[in-house]
Amino acid sequence: MQVVPLSPALGAEIRGIDASRPLSDSVFAAVEKAWHENLVIVLRGQDLDEAAQVRFAAQFGELSPIHTSRHSETNNPAVMYVGNRKKEGKHIGALPVGEMQFHSDQCYQQRPAMGTMLYSIEIPAQGGNTLFANGYKAYEALSPQIKEQISGRKAMQVYTYDGGLLDRNGMVAPERGVSYAHPVVRTHPATGRKSLYVNRLMTHHIEGLPVDESRDLLQILFQTLERPEFIYEHRWRVGDVLLWDNRCTTHARRDFDPNEQRWMRRVTIKGDIPS
Repeated sequence: MQVVPLSPALGAEIRGIDASRPLSDSVFAAVEKAWHENLVIVLRGQDLDEAAQVRFAAQFGELSPIHTSRHSETNNPAVMYVGNRKKEGKHIGALPVGEMQFHSDQCYQQRPAMGTMLYSIEIPAQGGNTLFANGYKAYEALSPQIKEQISGRKAMQVYTYDGGLLDRNGMVAPERGVSYAHPVVRTHPATGRKSLYVNRLMTHHIEGLPVDESRDLLQILFQTLERPEFIYEHRWRVGDVLLWDNRCTTHARRDFDPNEQRWMRRVTIKGDIPS
């Protein structure tokens, strides 16, 4: 097994592992260590059917059921297909087309996803890359004044499964979507490191602050998270299996030609309550 860094910001490729076969305890421990150290890991050239991917993901922890109705082609409650394939003229996958702003999966749940594992089955000739931002580095880059402002604060995370983020500027009631408040800064249970836990797509407001102050402070946090030096951009190949840590990263998707096929299989791993 080899661990090869992918960028100065975060990310590593793991070589010499066949994820379609059960891993020994010692090999899995090495993979998990690499994941905690690099935040995002990718294994290239994998041949995973649904059962193999579910088995691989389950080694990291309890799997989280999906919460959207768009999970055609499977009866497994932990599996969701992401992409723009169609049947009878209608998309059969979740999040079929377009760009997506930075976010953390299931941050609007009481127990958000700890990890997300995405396996590439079909990719467009260009576009559709996934960007990952390092929440550790972003927190460390904040001024002492900003760290003091957000210390002990919680932010309301809001999502609607049909429409995405509710209107932050208009402060639409979070009750109209699925929502939960989590610490603006969370401590990773495995590494003990502090990470920013807000994101541009789903963080609605910081609790206990006036509207204008919350909005301005969130803009500073978003801009810090999205600094280029804190980002790794993954260019997909067919057969990539990629696992990212939602506790210390946010991710985004670049747009792609909707006339080209992009088809991925997603499994999420349930996390704890952020603290």
